[in-house]
Amino acid sequence: MEKSLSPAFIELSLEADTKKQALSLLVEKMYNKGELTEQELFLEAVLEREKLLSTYCGFHIAIPHAVSKTVKSAAFGFCRTNALEWDENDEPVHYILLLAIPESKDTQNSQHIDMMSQIASLALEEEVRLIWEKATTKEEILKTFTNF
Repeated sequence: MEKSLSPAFIELSLEADTKKQALSLLVEKMYNKGELTEQELFLEAVLEREKLLSTYCGFHIAIPHAVSKTVKSAAFGFCRTNALEWDENDEPVHYILLLAIPESKDTQNSQHIDMMSQIASLALEEEVRLIWEKATTKEEILKTFTNF
């Protein structure tokens, strides 16, 4: 049975010139929403994860994420941005879904795997991306997660 997802934040028009700047702004939003105990440590974890393998997943979507002890409980945020270069050979990114995953000894049954799977599945839905593209309010974006 699928559950609704509720983002910690929704940003309709993030203004950033680089991937690092976008990630920094999104981590700050996550911190300001009370999802993180330490902003800088989580940002470092996200940037380290990006160095391992790009989190660009096609369809102009990036899903940066990190596992960190600074995360209080699994959370994610959504933002729409204007044609941000993510990695050199990728298409420009228009949607970023930042996932914050707490460190867990029980990674086998961790809720973050379910959350990541649901978000990735949702992002692959063409109708959902169309709503993300045309939405003028945060509520329109929110409905795509709560009606999942």
